[in-house]
Amino acid sequence: MFASPIRSLSVAVRSNLIHRGQNTIISKWGILCPALGGEDTIRFYNSDQRGLGIEAKKKPAGGYEREELVMEVEEYLNSLKNFEKIGVPASAGTDSEKGFDLRRMSRLLTTLGDPLSKYQVVYVAGTKGKGSTVAFISSILRAAGFRVGSYTSLHILSLRERIVSGETGQPISAQAFHQLYRDLRLKVNEAAVAESGTLTHFEVLTAMAFAQFAREKVDIAVIETGLGGARDATNVIPASSLLAAVIVGVGKEHLEALGGSLESIAHAKAGIIKEGRPVILGRQPEKVAEGILRQVAASKNAPVDPESGHELVCELKSILADYRSPHQYCDISMRRTDMTVSNNQVWVMRNIKLATLGVHQMENAATAIQTALRLRGEGLHISDASIRLGLENTTMPGRFQFASPSEAKALGSDGAIIILDGAHTEGSAAALGDTLTLTFPESCLALVVAMASDKEHLAFARALLQGGNPRIVVTTRVDIAGGTTRTMSASALADTFQCAGQELGMETRYGPRDVGELRGERQDTVFIDEADSLESAVAKAVYMVHLLRDGTKGVVCVTGSLHAVSEMLKLMSRPPL
Repeated sequence: MFASPIRSLSVAVRSNLIHRGQNTIISKWGILCPALGGEDTIRFYNSDQRGLGIEAKKKPAGGYEREELVMEVEEYLNSLKNFEKIGVPASAGTDSEKGFDLRRMSRLLTTLGDPLSKYQVVYVAGTKGKGSTVAFISSILRAAGFRVGSYTSLHILSLRERIVSGETGQPISAQAFHQLYRDLRLKVNEAAVAESGTLTHFEVLTAMAFAQFAREKVDIAVIETGLGGARDATNVIPASSLLAAVIVGVGKEHLEALGGSLESIAHAKAGIIKEGRPVILGRQPEKVAEGILRQVAASKNAPVDPESGHELVCELKSILADYRSPHQYCDISMRRTDMTVSNNQVWVMRNIKLATLGVHQMENAATAIQTALRLRGEGLHISDASIRLGLENTTMPGRFQFASPSEAKALGSDGAIIILDGAHTEGSAAALGDTLTLTFPESCLALVVAMASDKEHLAFARALLQGGNPRIVVTTRVDIAGGTTRTMSASALADTFQCAGQELGMETRYGPRDVGELRGERQDTVFIDEADSLESAVAKAVYMVHLLRDGTKGVVCVTGSLHAVSEMLKLMSRPPL
């Protein structure tokens, strides 16, 4: 059933909304929503997220029309409860009486014709690396000739990015997204009434994605959990549809929502494991979590890869830090650990050229390889050539993304390298720090950080200071999911970095300094400051880097949230004044 030929897919040019006014109207749904027209200003950018911008006060042709279709869908979704914007209640992701009600999601899918019965699923959970692992697995399967859909829980510039299908691996087009909404809206409304208005933004969007995959007749959907696993809205996949459950590294994120401990988080992630279906474990930094995952798998007779006595080994060979085509070469192999013979390799692939940088991305690629090998063992035709091609074709916006010189110039940062990375957990901060050190071993590094309020800020700051060894940290704030409810203030974040530096025994200086003070400090002093906007934070970081770099490369890394990355892309895409 998986040997279908690759079919063509028409992909619309992407166009991204930057700003609109806050006048309101009553839509045909009877929902208070932002109005179009009048004195509202709307700005869009072209498909590569840079270059010419368009500001319009009345409806032009082309990209504006397409994005207006997406805005209609978003108006409806935003009328529903959105936990990404307001925050998740305590223990909502645990498999308990306080957890989300999955029966509501099951009833919604039944109303929509049970789309999950139409294709097979690779299901991905974990704390660190879910999105990248989904991208690698999807690309490998696509390279092997399968028609693939993928659904992820985050986006950078457009909600459409979360739903990907077709041979090109591009987001759903604006027209297709709008048509999907129009086709489903009556049934979704009926379900919303039946559920007394309790359906959420994430539940409806997830159901739309599942329905889109069915109508596009995908062979395999690669689906990422949104929160935990056990009570996530995606966890309605029957064992009969599940090809494999993939769990990447488990760490401490969403502590309150997932029960308050590493053990409760691991149990929540393990909730995606189904009776008798294969489980692939990415590298688990916490052995307690790995033990729980393996115990749950054993209790459900689910085989686990890597199996006992085997391990995946990643070897980084080189990194090329060129903004036009950044890449790293690596070897990834499967080895036996329970043998003393010299030739203990079971499987090896050498000189893989990854466009995603960092040791952590090698590990995500290795997890995708392990998944592909398991699926091959289950009868799917996935060659080594498809694995290599899929890995090498994978790109991830917002993950150690280089700004082009023209984009950097738009920020007034001529001569400084700008990196965008959506790291927001302790593990991803450690990975980012290591990647910055490996890629720019001799540099003056400035961090620009904006975060959501419900993250482990101190652990994040400690990991990034320790791994990245920055000279400068400038904190700021950005809206989270379009609102301020979950926004961390710049001053509180600056205090957190100062505390983390003191815990690590670093010399820190807080607040603005004149040129003489900056240059007169010790070479290992970390300067911490704050700014009231992302743009001013970057400007401040660039200025301080140029004062301190002393002949080395100047690097400014914007991190802490994909929302910060999104805001940066908008700033860099502005047309020249």
